[in-house]
Amino acid sequence: MHTSAALHTSAAHPRLHFGLVGLALALVAALPASADWVGKIESAHNKETYSQQGALTADLVVEFGGSTLIDGRLVMDTPGGKTRIELTGGEHAGSVMGFDGSEAWLAPADSAFRGARFHVLTWSYFLAAPMKLSDAGTHVQPQGELPFLDGTKLAAAKLTFGDGVGDSPDDWYLLYRDRDTKRLAGMAYIVTFGKSQEKAEEEPHAIVYSGWEEVNGVWLSTEWTFYDWTREKGVFGDPVGHVKLRNLRFVQFSADAFKAPEGAKAQPAPPAG
Repeated sequence: MHTSAALHTSAAHPRLHFGLVGLALALVAALPASADWVGKIESAHNKETYSQQGALTADLVVEFGGSTLIDGRLVMDTPGGKTRIELTGGEHAGSVMGFDGSEAWLAPADSAFRGARFHVLTWSYFLAAPMKLSDAGTHVQPQGELPFLDGTKLAAAKLTFGDGVGDSPDDWYLLYRDRDTKRLAGMAYIVTFGKSQEKAEEEPHAIVYSGWEEVNGVWLSTEWTFYDWTREKGVFGDPVGHVKLRNLRFVQFSADAFKAPEGAKAQPAPPAG
């Protein structure tokens, strides 16, 4: 409709005009708080552009407890369902782990690397987390402002999962949204992988995102720091772990790259805790 025609219609039918305005306001008011809360993060990270890419690749170093757990190259499809990590450094250099969307694997079969399924699923999720908050089976509940880091409070929301979502549907995350950029500033979380939720909640931790880099218009964190955490304090104490990502770029990658090579060893999900 041309602008002049629209103005004429509004002037001739003021009740219609105000009725449409009222309807628009009502629709905005009816938008679930969780959708609005998540939408600000997705927009800040440019999820729309992210979803149009083929795959994301990066050099990945994971350090915990004074040890390097992962030193390698990560490749993941943008939906985050398929992942591959090739170890390029350390005693397990040459080992490759992957997840093809349904099964995890480790190659070669005689590799002594431990925890392949956990690693191949965890680090790709933390990288893509801002884009996955509205995935099927997710539930987000705004929590108001809560303590985060160095005495600051940020808007927070709890992320939970429906039954059967992933290996650990009893996991939960407490999301923190940056006040200025609206990006995902960090997340508190529990890990129920191979353990009960009650046991996991005895050791909650938090990831703090930093080192922001714009890749093809998408904002991604290249420095992750892990801390102890409580809801009352937020993050506290000395860091317990670090992750560094370098050379992030979007690429076109064959789906065959995520398939288990001949002779690979299956990495089944752990029994429920």
